[in-house]
Amino acid sequence: MEQLELLGEMKDFRLHKKYREGVFKTRSEIMREMNEEGRTRIFSVLSFGGGTQSTHLMEMHLQGEIDYDYIIFSDTGAEPEFIHEQVRWWQDRQRELGNTTPFIITRHSSMDRGLEEMLMRYIHTDYQRFQMPVYCNQIDEKTGEEIKGGLMPRQCTVDFKIVPVQQAARKRILADLGLGSNQRMPSDVGIIMDIGFSYDEMNRINLYRSPQYKYISLSYPLVEENMTTEESIQFLKDNNMPDKRSRCYLCPFNCDSRGVDWREIIVHESLSFLKACYFDEQLRKVQKTGRKNMKSVPYFHYSRMPLKDAYPEDYEFLSAIYKNELDDWISSWSTILSEKYGKVIAA
Repeated sequence: MEQLELLGEMKDFRLHKKYREGVFKTRSEIMREMNEEGRTRIFSVLSFGGGTQSTHLMEMHLQGEIDYDYIIFSDTGAEPEFIHEQVRWWQDRQRELGNTTPFIITRHSSMDRGLEEMLMRYIHTDYQRFQMPVYCNQIDEKTGEEIKGGLMPRQCTVDFKIVPVQQAARKRILADLGLGSNQRMPSDVGIIMDIGFSYDEMNRINLYRSPQYKYISLSYPLVEENMTTEESIQFLKDNNMPDKRSRCYLCPFNCDSRGVDWREIIVHESLSFLKACYFDEQLRKVQKTGRKNMKSVPYFHYSRMPLKDAYPEDYEFLSAIYKNELDDWISSWSTILSEKYGKVIAA
């Protein structure tokens, strides 16, 4: 963001350090690179998130401005219901317009219940890999008090969105080529996967080549158009299309700002808010046991206070209403963990 501010009103991705240093390339540059590698059969994939930027790209596809061979939505297992409603809205629009591009829904290959499963597994089993960008406090060794720390790396987007889309694209293309899912991709095949990051999100771009598959490259069309998140939202509004921003109901990047705030989750996804409070509290409990390699004290809320304390009246009111549903949800996860992972430990 600092570099974007230095560029002032002159939006030009080509001036950005990440482009100049080759961290990402334009679609035309990627295609040229693939052709030089002998990849003459190139498939185009939209990584569809159901929010604002990827739906902007979806509409461009439906209007013939971008051509996709596949549209793939990765269900993280923690999207608010309003995001699933938006996904269904776009599926309906695609059918109404007679567009027949395959629309594929996929999930994490081993944790098919998504981020909820990852968190429950982390809290209640000996699983050590934590994949969310929680806010952290450090413990002062002299006083024992908490002091403000940093933010854990954001690995969830890659692990639960981008990689599952890549895996689903690979599997579908191999099938369409008459090959089995365990066979090698032909050397003349390349895949360009479009990600809906905007110009103001260039800090999220870390590569253009997939680390998992050498024949998959990542493209960022909205960045190439120097288009911001707000411009995509305005485009959707102007065309009377759904404009809620995609994220998980428990995402620590929820804040008190337009379109990505805890208040929207509290109002529209009340039970999900209580689930987020449960995870937030349990993570600190398990961190204090010393059984995890997480050394910092984690918080979902940007203020670095317990989520339930950030909205105490809402938490108290909703807890009374949804107590039975929350208890049933926790109980169901106990059964799932026991059946799938065997050894379950107390938080």
